[in-house]
Amino acid sequence: MATKQTKKYILYIGKVKSFRATIEEYIQKKDLPWKIISLVTHDHGIPKQPETSTYKQIWVDFENTDELKNVISELGKDLIAVINRGERYIPEYQKLIPHLPKKILVPTPIALLKSTEKTAMRKAFWKYDKSITPKFEIITEITDDEIKRINKRLEFPVIVKPSGLAQAVLVQAAHYPAELKEILLKMQKYMKASYQKMKGRGTPTILIEEIIDGDQYSVEAFVDDIGNVEFCPFIKYITSAQKGFDDFFSYEQTTPATISKESAQLAKEVSIKGIHALGLKNSIAHIELIRKEGEWKIVEIGARMGGFRSMMYRKSFGINLDIQDIKIHLGKKLILPRKKKGYTSVIKFFAQTEGEITKITGIKKAESLPSFVETVQNLKKGDRARFAKNGGTYAFRVTLFNESKAQFIEDKRKLEKMVHIETKKFTKKK
Repeated sequence: MATKQTKKYILYIGKVKSFRATIEEYIQKKDLPWKIISLVTHDHGIPKQPETSTYKQIWVDFENTDELKNVISELGKDLIAVINRGERYIPEYQKLIPHLPKKILVPTPIALLKSTEKTAMRKAFWKYDKSITPKFEIITEITDDEIKRINKRLEFPVIVKPSGLAQAVLVQAAHYPAELKEILLKMQKYMKASYQKMKGRGTPTILIEEIIDGDQYSVEAFVDDIGNVEFCPFIKYITSAQKGFDDFFSYEQTTPATISKESAQLAKEVSIKGIHALGLKNSIAHIELIRKEGEWKIVEIGARMGGFRSMMYRKSFGINLDIQDIKIHLGKKLILPRKKKGYTSVIKFFAQTEGEITKITGIKKAESLPSFVETVQNLKKGDRARFAKNGGTYAFRVTLFNESKAQFIEDKRKLEKMVHIETKKFTKKK
């Protein structure tokens, strides 16, 4: 009779719904003794899930040190990895790390801070190598003297970013000093609510940096226990400005990206400098970059997986990021195929003008496109459409994939023609 294997626990902080099925399928296929543990608190808004042979949910108060220690103690030597997937859960990840056994491969809390709080990140880049980051300033209060100081040090246009928010919320460009002051005052008005809604990291401060007008890309990388870095293929961005929006967000993300080996190598070298500047190890890294006239600068490096990346890399290259994310925490060899399987895009649709949504057309029609994969809708008729720079989110996003480049391009063009979001001016409630 075969001996029953002792369960080995993979502990995640927060929500696992979007990738749980992928990991459970892998566990069954490989006949592994792994069990996923989801560590959650009531703040996560995650409903209670029943325990199975491959999944368990544990509720804990991350402010209670004794509770955290008890959870780790109960899992004991069978705990083999602790992983975080979402930026909003990183503060809780930081609180848990000091209580973990030394054998568990995780980033340091200080590296996580530098990887999530934009001002700390920029300071780390600047100290390590000034060439890898744009010039920047950090402000905690908005005064005429502060704006004068920024005018002297930075060249316009500049980009204005809240320090601890994700998804480009409230991010916007200022092209001259008076516009900068106007943006800062408006941002001050919205920041508190956005921090509360999105569980912002750190003390609210504002990062202002010079805009580099170039091509934008991202890439996922894995950093091991001694700082070695392995890269996935690059992803190309099309920005809202390129599509005619008076806003600042990533309109489209596409892979494979057309980029020469020489240029990709330069991007990797800059990225490695950024990773080492943050002191990031035992982690996936989501890296965003800008290239102008052959020179690369880092937009940001996050100690997390980028949005949609699990799906995009799986479809276009057969890379299972969910499993590689576990392997980097186990000190195992990664598998990152390079052979192209097809073309993937995620496109976000915002309203062209802010207001109450009166009509959305094209969503159902998009499902008939040969490249259609899925639609995720955030807003519907009657909801308020706001730009990202004012704290809003996209109305919906569409994912496309096709093995044929010609069909893929055709479907993207058809999609953009068939989608329309109509709005009317906000009406004040009586």
